[in-house]
Amino acid sequence: MYFYLYLKMIQQPIPDLSPFYYWENFNYVLGYVKKQYQNLLSDSEITFIQDFENLTKESQCLYLRLASRRAMWFREEKLSYGEISLIHLRINELIENGFVRLVSTQDSINLGPILSVFSKKECIALISKLPHFPKYTSNISKDDLVHLCKPFGIELLDELNEISGRLICPVQIEYFTFIQFLFFGTKFRDMSEFVIRDLGHRQYVEVNEEEFIPYFQSRKEAIEKWKISLWRERFQELSKDSASTYELVESWNQDILPMYENISDVAMGSFERALFSLGRWLERLGFLEMALDTFEPSLSSLSLERRVRILAKLKRIEEALMWANVGLEIAFSPKEIHFFEDFILKQNSKKHIKAVTQSLKSSPTLLIDIKWKGNVEMGVMQYFQNLGYSAHFTENHLWKNILGLLCWDLIFDEKQTGIHHPFQWAPSHYSSDGFTLGKERDFEEKISLLDSIDSFIFHALEIKENHEGKLNPLIDWYTLDIVLIRELVSRVSIESLSTILRYLWTHLSTHAKGFPDLFIFKDSEYQFIEVKSPTDHLSAIQYFWHDYLKRTGIETKLYRVIWID
Repeated sequence: MYFYLYLKMIQQPIPDLSPFYYWENFNYVLGYVKKQYQNLLSDSEITFIQDFENLTKESQCLYLRLASRRAMWFREEKLSYGEISLIHLRINELIENGFVRLVSTQDSINLGPILSVFSKKECIALISKLPHFPKYTSNISKDDLVHLCKPFGIELLDELNEISGRLICPVQIEYFTFIQFLFFGTKFRDMSEFVIRDLGHRQYVEVNEEEFIPYFQSRKEAIEKWKISLWRERFQELSKDSASTYELVESWNQDILPMYENISDVAMGSFERALFSLGRWLERLGFLEMALDTFEPSLSSLSLERRVRILAKLKRIEEALMWANVGLEIAFSPKEIHFFEDFILKQNSKKHIKAVTQSLKSSPTLLIDIKWKGNVEMGVMQYFQNLGYSAHFTENHLWKNILGLLCWDLIFDEKQTGIHHPFQWAPSHYSSDGFTLGKERDFEEKISLLDSIDSFIFHALEIKENHEGKLNPLIDWYTLDIVLIRELVSRVSIESLSTILRYLWTHLSTHAKGFPDLFIFKDSEYQFIEVKSPTDHLSAIQYFWHDYLKRTGIETKLYRVIWID
């Protein structure tokens, strides 16, 4: 999908955007937040919005320019934006209204971000004014030079005021970021989404703005997810250094874990992801008991799997078996089920071999030229093409494309509650178990299109014509091949095809991968083929679909490749 979008991007002319496009976009976000979250905002957040709106337009623009940048500090003489006049006056207005501040002696303890806006040559000129500065080599890196500067923060700031114009830093960034967080429902998307869309690099399905439903229904939901997001950002930075172990564990136990007892559904996913990241990090560092303590509150299959693995390492087999049985009861994806089943069986039989491994070992072999060692699927495709077959690499996208074409309207039903803003490639609950609930009758109507191949192909072409390029979680526009889709639906029985699509539709969150690599056909014959090189393994989800396709009556084969010179 993304390669397709890249091709579209380089083929399209760059739109002529208004010089104030970013200002217009942020005001759109502000309008949304005031409309949807007026009763959720705190007094200080409301004050920030009011103070921002009371600024002159060009001062608002300068603040947005600065607040959107990654840098903390800016040199006044380096600021130049075509749409903003008299920048020194804009800075004065922002200072007077508390949106930027000047550098002060308090900033001497964190000199790195300030010196980052100066070149290495400028930094050398600056420290040359300090006669007692330690000696250093001429090839010293800028980072090392900045490190040497730390003890001389106050003196260097005094010198900076002499050689440079005003140094300014945007403030109240937490409010600026929180407003975007409310709009997107996550801290990991920001105003750059508007830029990508406005430049034509992404297309989204248009939804009537009157149908937008706020992502958060209470301040509690928003604050819980916000705090977890901030913690995850801190974790990403501190986890680069193993010396931060106890600091991170303490902050988790004090700031995040207490939420768990009464956490909202909206924040639960973020909590589970943060918990898993911390536990897995501790496990990799060898802090197995601390990792167990971290995983303990969670009953997600991922966390249970890690607990079972850690307990097995610690030779606490009875505990590991207990949690493996719990995992088996609640798991619903093939990968999860296979792990817990395999662990339990291994404890009962030293000769146990996984079902997936048994399936691979008993599969037929193909002799393929070793020149294809780096691309086994292409080698197998050539093998069958030499036998007169039409061979195509289809993997997951062929099946998902068919389902996406059939169910376009069901995914983007404006009446559902999962559309919160115009930058969604799917409703927010798309990956949840309940996404397809209540749509059973509509889905069966869509499936009935397959009763007539011509009717289905007409529908597919209509969807392609009306929506090509728009993001959809099922459709990969780059690989979408209507001719190949016709070959599939004309060869596979309607009953079998409907069974597969019905199962995929009701298991989108767990079974959207693992389909066979290749689709080959000749005359009235066809096969779906999964190929494995001598060192490759069959995953649980691949085993599931291989078995399920066969049981549904669809011709499916698993081949092991043997290389020949």
